[in-house]
Amino acid sequence: MRNPGKTITVICYSLLALGLSLPLSGLGQQAAQPAAEQSIPADIAKELAPQPELGDRTIDSLSPEAQKVLRERLMKQSNRVMPPVPAEVKKAAVTAMMSMSPMSMRDYFNFMTFKLKADEGVSFDDIIESMDLKANDVNFKKTAHSKIWKDVSSVSGVPTTRVEVLHYCDAIVGRRMLDFSPEFSVFIPCRITVYEDANGDIWIMTLDWDVSWLSQAWQSGSQIGEQLQQDAERIGNAMRQIMEAGAKGEW
Repeated sequence: MRNPGKTITVICYSLLALGLSLPLSGLGQQAAQPAAEQSIPADIAKELAPQPELGDRTIDSLSPEAQKVLRERLMKQSNRVMPPVPAEVKKAAVTAMMSMSPMSMRDYFNFMTFKLKADEGVSFDDIIESMDLKANDVNFKKTAHSKIWKDVSSVSGVPTTRVEVLHYCDAIVGRRMLDFSPEFSVFIPCRITVYEDANGDIWIMTLDWDVSWLSQAWQSGSQIGEQLQQDAERIGNAMRQIMEAGAKGEW
């Protein structure tokens, strides 16, 4: 991009155009407000108390009475799923953005990405092992490991460069994010891609979790609580630590 300052300005106007393009009626949503809870019977309170020794549980494992109380709590503390944005509205918004901005679609993807290039001599497997070790250090759980290159090679029948996606999770923060925006589920768990390019260089990439720009947002739906702001910053910092360890091949 020839003029970064101009580009950022154009991005701001483009995002403003997107906001103005969306019909507000029916799409807005008030943040859930906590409300005082009436006292509940002791047996239900016992059911709802944290019991890690019982292992993984869903709400269906509770008695009907306890389910009702828990669902009432959830209704008060979490937001609902918003109505879908019509395809024609999305098309109009994207058209407006693209017409105002010099950025290509690849530029937008790059804009949303945080990336590091692995140090010389650090192997693909070293990167993954280092990231897994660092994830443990920052209390992230590894939930999946997708070896996309294997599927590509088996289907095409020809050798390919490696690309793998590692999934990490902080379950409590993930739950808080879903309470704020159920649609955020498309971004979790946190994913880090390890990508070998045609030149043999290895890149480590993830969605940019920097939420500091939200301080400039004026819409009520863009304001997140202090706890969630701290959570997002911690997640972003932890993801960077994991990636930095991978890029250096730290043990």
